[in-house]
This record gives sequence, C-alpha cells and structure tokens, in this order.
Amino acid sequence: MSVDVEGIVVDARDGSFWISDEYGPYIYHFDAVGKMIGAIQPPAAFLPIRNGNLSFSSNNPPYYDQGRKLKPVDPTSGRANNRGLEGLTISGDGRNLYALMQGALNQEGGLTKQTERHARLLKYDITVPSKPRYAREFVVPLPFWVDPTSNTAAKARKVAAQSEIFHIQNGQFFVLARDSGSGHGASQTTSQYRHIDIFDINTATDIKGTKYDCSNCSVASVDGILKPEVTAAEYCSFLDFNINSELNKFGVHNGGAQDAGLLNEKWESLALVPVDGKIGDDDEWFVLAISDNDFITQDGYLQDGQYRYRDSSGYEVSHLNCVCRDAKLIGFAAR
Repeated sequence: MSVDVEGIVVDARDGSFWISDEYGPYIYHFDAVGKMIGAIQPPAAFLPIRNGNLSFSSNNPPYYDQGRKLKPVDPTSGRANNRGLEGLTISGDGRNLYALMQGALNQEGGLTKQTERHARLLKYDITVPSKPRYAREFVVPLPFWVDPTSNTAAKARKVAAQSEIFHIQNGQFFVLARDSGSGHGASQTTSQYRHIDIFDINTATDIKGTKYDCSNCSVASVDGILKPEVTAAEYCSFLDFNINSELNKFGVHNGGAQDAGLLNEKWESLALVPVDGKIGDDDEWFVLAISDNDFITQDGYLQDGQYRYRDSSGYEVSHLNCVCRDAKLIGFAAR
C-alpha cells in the first residue's frame, strides 16, 4: 500500500510520530524507530466513495500505464481527488492532534475551485497515544483569490486551498493558503495569493456527531454555501509571501523570469522556532516554510531505477526555502 504523506508531527513525549495521508484520508502513527503502531480512519463523511464503494484512487494514471482510466473521475462524496488531510499539527503539550482537509469535501463544494471553501478540521485527544480519541470537529473558511487568466468573473474567483497548519496556542493556528499554477516550474510565474494566515476555533461550532459525519452528510451545499446553523472558525489574513519590495532585497522574486530566484509554486510546510532557542513570554520567533518541488527534474528515476523520468515542463527545480521574521522574508535556495 502506498501513502502520499502530506503532514508529519513528532510527539516529544516518546519520539513517536504521526503522518497524514492525501488519499485515505487517514492518519498513521509510528514509533520512534519507524514501525507503524496505529492508524486513524476519519468519519464516514470524509471517505471517498465511487460506485458505492471506498475508492482511494486519484485521477492520475501510473507513469508506466498512461492509458489507464478511472470511472467516474471524481468520488461522489468524501475527499476530492488530491485534496486529503494536507495539514497536520500537534499542541505544545502533546495532548491534541489536529488535521485539516486541503479543501471542502465533494458533497460540500469540493468539486470546483470556486466552491471548495469550507474545509473540515479534526481534533483527536492523544493524551494516551495508543488510544487516540476523536474529540471535536470544526469548519475552516479558506480565503478567495482572483485568477487574472480566467475567461469569466465567476470562474476567476477561486479558493486558496491550504497546504499546512501549525497550532500556535489556545485554539489559534497558522495556516498556509495559496493559489496554484504559479511559480518556478509552473505555467505562470506571478502568484496572486501565498499567505501564512491565522484562524481561531474558539467561537466555531463543534460539528462532531452523526448529523454531519455520516457518509455523504454535509455542512455546506454542493455550491459551497455553509449551512446557517454552523459557525465557521474566524479567519484572518496575516503574512504575504508575494511582496516583491521585500523579496527583492534577498535576490528572490514573485513573477518574472523562470530562474532560480523565482519562488516555487507549492509551499507546503510550517514551523515556528524561537530566535534565541529559548521559549519565554516575549520571544521573537522565526516562521519557516519549505516548498515541495513535485519532483520537477530532468534527471530522475522511478520504480527503483526502472524508469527514466524527465518532467514535461523542461525545468530543474530545487527546493526554495524561506525564513520569515517580523513579517520580513529572507529567501535561500537549497537542493
């Protein structure tokens, strides 16, 4: 069985770690030496259903069998293709695990980029790591961005799907939300939305329970309209990656030439580190993010070297890392 790992967190109490999967969407628990010791299946509403059965496939044929077709292309309910548990974080005391869908479930608007706004957040009590308890569930309203290349105004307004979360404290989180298709190695070079934003669940409705968690149950319409009895988390814009007046100070840029200084498309991780290495009441903090280069290379191999791989874009894309401090961004490239 293959797993598309999207999130990873380490439990400082025992060195075990949790990973979240894009296609389950499941969460797996491993001990400190990498042996799998547990797994969490989310509520039935999350599970991808095709033709009345569980179906974990995406709509991407294997590299070695490009003619393979999937019918139907999309699950009729549950997580959308390539839209699983993208965000995973653990509370500072190690007692709670949070996992956020990349976008809305299919029955809640997840089938289009214009309607996939209301993503579900799961909370698990892992006070006893071997016995995770499904504790609470919330809705996070992801932001919109405007795509200048769209033919109509209706299609131009798209949801910025999220790529990672980080629990700050007291029910407040960083979330990395962004557009797609823009950056180094992508079809466009100018990104319209790459943010580390903040959301707060303290006043949000706990939707845990049979009313919303059963198979095909929903908190929003297929058009992405949230049901009136549900209050979503409070969402606030925070840190913008795309400000060229800051980026240019460090030799990187948003838009323009497809060169090593162009920010990559896919930013997919977050970490928070005290500047002086010590945690106190008035510390300064680095916020770090790193990108996924999607194996965009002209010198790759698949299946233990059986297949030579060259990305169709023609680009060779390194990981491009950034460090953010006091809303100022420092960029550097690393292979």
